[in-house]
Amino acid sequence: MKVIFIVKPIGENKLKQLSKTIEAAFDPEIDSFSIFETRKKGHAISLTQKAIDEKADVVVACGGDGTINEVARGLVETNVALGIIPLGSGNGIARHFKIPFGFTPSIELIKKYPPSKIDVGVVNGNYFLGNMGCALESHFIKQYQKNEWHGIWAYGVACLGALLSFKHQNILLNLNQTTQKISPFVFLISNTNQQGYDFTLTPNAVANDGKLDLFWMDKSSVMKRLKFLLYAVLRRKLSAPEINRALISELKIEMFDAEDFCVQVDGEHIPISKKTLEVKVLPKQLNVIVPPIA
Repeated sequence: MKVIFIVKPIGENKLKQLSKTIEAAFDPEIDSFSIFETRKKGHAISLTQKAIDEKADVVVACGGDGTINEVARGLVETNVALGIIPLGSGNGIARHFKIPFGFTPSIELIKKYPPSKIDVGVVNGNYFLGNMGCALESHFIKQYQKNEWHGIWAYGVACLGALLSFKHQNILLNLNQTTQKISPFVFLISNTNQQGYDFTLTPNAVANDGKLDLFWMDKSSVMKRLKFLLYAVLRRKLSAPEINRALISELKIEMFDAEDFCVQVDGEHIPISKKTLEVKVLPKQLNVIVPPIA
């Protein structure tokens, strides 16, 4: 088995530890491995193509949801499997698949299990394994990246900043051959049941059911929004007239005003120039090494 590890910047000592763990885990007589280090955002995309050109059987994304997304997008609709070593902050994708933290257990998992086929979401040509959003959550991600520091407290500061600056936008939602005008506070489309740090708005999402889970909360009073945020953080059941859920295979979102149209994909802010978002699911188009999926 030929395995190539694509690693986000983690520091020299931690990289040496990872290398030693890999060397101890694989048999050089039957396996080969290489470690590629990313240098900047987007670098994992070209490194993944290099891994494919070098005939890798497995490409392992060592990082958070953003790194996983960059690696996975090059593996969609190929026979090359994705492995994951969670090294991010929220680690929503890894948490969904119950991938253990730590070099040794996550590498042992890659050796132990065969690949499973999972769905992939796509919005305007951008793949997502975890989720995408275009309301408060996308402004939160934009603020988080702007702050340039990480961890749970950074998430809290970014969330507060997004709340203070957020303005509702009217959109047309084309779903199941119907069109409705909404002004969402939160608008999330998810392939997984985690958004990071065990926080979830889509607890029933399944990554291999051929569907995406849509969650949105319409514009409401300040008190209702605060109650929603409190219940979400405390992981209490979210139920109110302004909260909507649906299983979808595709939908279209049209903006009345493209100004400040903010979109996040797998925890990364992406620029959008069009006034229309087209979202769909690609059923079971990615091979990923995870514990057996029920």
